[in-house]
Amino acid sequence: MANATKKKTKSKTASKPRSVGPRTAGVVDVQIGERIRKRRLAIGVSQMRLAEQLGLTFQQIQKYEKGVNRVAASTLMRVARALDCKFTELLPDEM
Repeated sequence: MANATKKKTKSKTASKPRSVGPRTAGVVDVQIGERIRKRRLAIGVSQMRLAEQLGLTFQQIQKYEKGVNRVAASTLMRVARALDCKFTELLPDEM
């Protein structure tokens, strides 16, 4: 009988559904992140070094590269400058 009075709680490890909205990272953000990572690795720069150059944390670079967070246009331009490439090289091909 004691079990009948217990509240059901969600597991803390249960994944939350991703919200979908105009500010939510999407497919294009993942592609931009992949291009940032590819370029960074090609020139031998660590996430920590890139973060230091941009005045960000390496965790923020990780989020950009995974497409979890969107990269603002101004930040993308700074990233491109730090990676010594044109910002258009970090943009995905037409869809």
